[in-house]
Amino acid sequence: MQKVSIKQVETQLAQEVEPSLKTALKQHGYSVPENLKLRVSFLRSDGRKQRRDASASSWAPETGRLQLSLEPSTRASTPEQAPLPAAGAQPSVVAVHSVVLAGSQSVGAGVYVHPAEAELLRALDRAESTPGWSFVSLKKFRDEILPLEDVPSIRSDVERQSVLRSAIDKRLILKKPVPNPKSPQFPVTSIRVNRLMPEVQEVLGQSKPNLDFHPIHIKGEPLSATILRERR
Repeated sequence: MQKVSIKQVETQLAQEVEPSLKTALKQHGYSVPENLKLRVSFLRSDGRKQRRDASASSWAPETGRLQLSLEPSTRASTPEQAPLPAAGAQPSVVAVHSVVLAGSQSVGAGVYVHPAEAELLRALDRAESTPGWSFVSLKKFRDEILPLEDVPSIRSDVERQSVLRSAIDKRLILKKPVPNPKSPQFPVTSIRVNRLMPEVQEVLGQSKPNLDFHPIHIKGEPLSATILRERR
């Protein structure tokens, strides 16, 4: 019996789900160009793609992640070939449970930052520098600050929640409960940019701190010689 591969299942799922997905998006007011084709990708729990030639049984919904993206197609799909994005095109992103944003670009080792996530990080960085603010509330940032930002990819509530969730999952943004000044019994969830990540530093245009250890040379005899002399 021939082994069914990840690639075959991804292609078949895309063909089966695409019509109903496009219909649902249109019902919610989203215009979907005809040239956009659905791509389904099976990911591991760390967000990395499964090998497409691996057996379909190597991926499981309870441990893996599922990525759906609508991408411009430059050629017709075949049963064995998923549609490829046009060169330089930014794929549209559909938010579903445990989605990793498609079209991400790598700015560091192993962590991917989507352009929408980069814009979100810059917006949070500006919010954190607001005079008089000791922290940025997750709810205030999501519901009040982000809607005022002119970012085409995160204009709707669904897009804002999806991008924010993805950035938090990747630890590009850190969450922390803080005391509520108005109602101390109900802590507020605050968020802040994870400035220790090289990926975040690059997005914000900040120089990377030199964290390497540099020994300091002190004139005189070695410390070991001093200790041995004192013990005599």
